[in-house]
Amino acid sequence: MIANECALCDIEITLENNTKEHVIPNAIGGRKKISGFICNACNNQSGDDWESDLASQLNPLSLFFGITRDRGEVPSQKFETTDGNKVVLNVDGAMDIAKPEYIESIHDAGVNISISARSMKEAKHMLKGVKRKYPQVELDDLISNATEKSYYPSDMIKFNLSFGGQKAGRSIVKSALALVVESGVSANQCEHAGNYLRNTDGEACFGYYYETEVVTNRPQTIPFHCVYVKGNPETKQIIGYVEYFGIQRMVMLLSSTYSGNEFENIYAINPINGELLDLDIELELTNQDIKDAYNYKKIPQGSIEEALSQVIPTGIKSSLEKEKERVINKAVKYAFENCGAKEGESLTEEHMEKVSSLVYEKLEAFLLHQLTIGRKRQ
Repeated sequence: MIANECALCDIEITLENNTKEHVIPNAIGGRKKISGFICNACNNQSGDDWESDLASQLNPLSLFFGITRDRGEVPSQKFETTDGNKVVLNVDGAMDIAKPEYIESIHDAGVNISISARSMKEAKHMLKGVKRKYPQVELDDLISNATEKSYYPSDMIKFNLSFGGQKAGRSIVKSALALVVESGVSANQCEHAGNYLRNTDGEACFGYYYETEVVTNRPQTIPFHCVYVKGNPETKQIIGYVEYFGIQRMVMLLSSTYSGNEFENIYAINPINGELLDLDIELELTNQDIKDAYNYKKIPQGSIEEALSQVIPTGIKSSLEKEKERVINKAVKYAFENCGAKEGESLTEEHMEKVSSLVYEKLEAFLLHQLTIGRKRQ
């Protein structure tokens, strides 16, 4: 028998309106779910509003680290490069031009047309437009001469890592509150969290904290997520700590009037592969410490840069490995399909020479891009 009340609207949670809520949103790689926390209507509303905003802000990091989800994939996103061009980054590591390009130049010998498209389907559509404009061209020849290549920008991608706001903040606090409820403590005992989550003008109860190392056994190269809560009747506190990608680190005072049993609970995960992590948290903060965090007073100079430096190399390595695997698999598949050998036929030396040539042809853009990036990093 379900006896809980919804943490956001007080309606009784029944078998009909009960829902499984991700402690950390699925959109950024969370897996753990709890029931009897919020009703289905509040789950849908907060998901569409709070979680959506959080996921949008963290989407560049989700793409960069190549996270996995319970449901769906991380959406592709358009970015600007340092030379002002636009590029679309996909979850599989592939990059596309931001929009199709059509360049036509007229000279004495005729007309030269160059087309760049994001897919072969889009290229065929554009080539049909060329056929309408120039009926004399052979459409089949144009299509057969079209080639598919990996695209890489000429310069580095710029990431905007701005984070915060009331919607994302409510998602963060809700995650901590979910873990409190899973610990057997009523959401009603978290008066600061309740006021913030239930009222549009409620005072925010989270802030950024980098002053001391909270995770005592921090894995230096893993861009992990974690949610930690702790109840202490002696200090009358229920406090929380939330960290995303090893970069965004936040503390919160969920209650300053707690009188129940002492408890603590933690959920930590590597969002790249879904592996659970065993982290040790030491969080001893006064109410004033937490309020100072609310007012951005717990961010020592260089601390955010230090947090980034610990996990960014992992993202770079992960992106490179994923893209290398993608282009090699694609190149090998293309080469064997176009080497001239029929299905089931033994490959001759001529076939293998053709395979080698075609593989290099498809890998050329990737190899040149790596050489260019390597020179820019030196």
